[in-house]
Amino acid sequence: MKRRWLVLTLIAIAILIWLAWAGARATDQSSFCASCHFMRPFYDNWASSSHARVHCIDCHYEHGVAGYIEGKIRLLSEMVRYWVGAYNVQPHSRVSDQNCLSCHDENTLEPVTAYRKKIPFSHTKHYRVSARGIALTCTTCHSQLVQGDHLAVDENACTACHFIGGARGNALGDCSSCHGPPKDQILIRGIVFNHSEYLKSGVACLTCHVHVTRGTGDVPRQRCFSCHVERFEEYGKTEFIHRAHVTEQHFKCTDCHSKVEHGEFELAQALSPDCASCHGGRHSVQEQIYIGTGGSGVDSMPDPMFLSGVICAGCHQERTPVAPKAPPQACVTCHGPGYDRLMRQWQHAVSQQLTEVRAQLVQLQREPPPTAQQYPLLAEAQKNIELIEADRSLGVHNIHYVSALLRRSAENIARVRALQEQREYVAEKPLHAGEPFGCQRCHVGVESLAFVQAPQTASHKVHLKNSDCNACHAVEPTEHGQTFSSARDCTQCHPAAERMAQLEPHDCLQCHEAKLPRRSEKAQFPHETHIALWVRCEACHERVTQMGHLEFLGQGVPKPGHDFCAACHHIESAETCSMCHSQF
Repeated sequence: MKRRWLVLTLIAIAILIWLAWAGARATDQSSFCASCHFMRPFYDNWASSSHARVHCIDCHYEHGVAGYIEGKIRLLSEMVRYWVGAYNVQPHSRVSDQNCLSCHDENTLEPVTAYRKKIPFSHTKHYRVSARGIALTCTTCHSQLVQGDHLAVDENACTACHFIGGARGNALGDCSSCHGPPKDQILIRGIVFNHSEYLKSGVACLTCHVHVTRGTGDVPRQRCFSCHVERFEEYGKTEFIHRAHVTEQHFKCTDCHSKVEHGEFELAQALSPDCASCHGGRHSVQEQIYIGTGGSGVDSMPDPMFLSGVICAGCHQERTPVAPKAPPQACVTCHGPGYDRLMRQWQHAVSQQLTEVRAQLVQLQREPPPTAQQYPLLAEAQKNIELIEADRSLGVHNIHYVSALLRRSAENIARVRALQEQREYVAEKPLHAGEPFGCQRCHVGVESLAFVQAPQTASHKVHLKNSDCNACHAVEPTEHGQTFSSARDCTQCHPAAERMAQLEPHDCLQCHEAKLPRRSEKAQFPHETHIALWVRCEACHERVTQMGHLEFLGQGVPKPGHDFCAACHHIESAETCSMCHSQF
């Protein structure tokens, strides 16, 4: 009797073992996952993906006997929950990094790859490193289920990690780390735009690409109810929650965080979008000047108003039958009294410089055809001048950029002159170069303005070469721009007759440069050569030491001719002529 019960027990055990083995083998098949109706979409996604030859348990079970048994126990619990109707229609699965690396060689992850064919991505900077205090896993990024690509990259994880917690639109790292500047020129409302040249001036991407993100990515407290009944005492413990949900349980970022979208949602509003919607790109030249592009030979130089996001309507407030007009009062409203005069000063200076440069260019174009070396210089100057003329604001839209274009055009014309005369071109150093926040920041073009100082008219440019603005003017906000009473006594810098009588030639070099520019197209006068020979200034500048310096300047500088120079120089041969004359 005991033997029969023992045999039956052994048979029953054998049957149970066989059933367990058969059941385990049956549930090992990926098709078994589709037995539950809510798993069917996941199964179809897997079956059509590149992982279709890899069974579900190869990823979702830990490798080894212990991992296999643990997986079957979890499966049995899920089956019981399904039978009693307590299942979750959005199941969460965990795939360990070791399972991924059993097929994907870790060495293949080292090279930088191109995501979406244009975004450089490095696995080594993301995998097994702590990003923002979070230990990332493979499924932190590879969690998206899309048809034909099981475990695709979830871009929501990218935007959540790079944008949540920073200022609006500011990404972890910077824009160039993913996008880089576009290499090709692009067209925006008729404006040819080159990102690389524009970024040289240090302009941030968010100056133009505003509102590049939508959504805050916050975690509402009620989101926790999806999994937890209580546990609100842990809410706000960011490091603990990320470790438990991301590092250990491999949840997706969007399981907790609200969605953050990223893209080119809106360009800068400073380019009058309301006007462009009806009138098209009729003001593209003005917009080019405003954002500091369109010229040649000058780096992109956006106007400070553009960088501040001031739209066209911010200044163009008066409506007219033709177009909105920018009244001078618009400047005063924001910048304070006197800024309207500053605007007129810009226009006067630009108008004067533009007239001079245009006249010089026309004169060069009337002369013999330019050589291959001269033509690009003249063509560039012509382009820059035409751009400034087409803008019609005379520098108001971007005074610094317009001034730079005028300087470049004048330099090109001077280079062409030097090539024609077969001499070396020496660039003139800009006044107060390298002082981005000096008086020249606002008072652009002041060097071209004259001021009346009895008994004659004087030039700002001459004075700015050897002194700063604060030598004559107050720079404090309360007395800004006022001329000192002491500055009106010009004898402090311009010696009286008694002091002039005591000067030696080298004393004059304290104010005057030895190498003065030539005043004639046919003759040159090297001051440095004469000073080196200790020739006294009064030898040529008659009575310079017999009267006050201002009185002498009022008489004008003498124009030496052959008779004047022949007192010291004996004209005997052609070699003697070439000492002064470079062309005839």
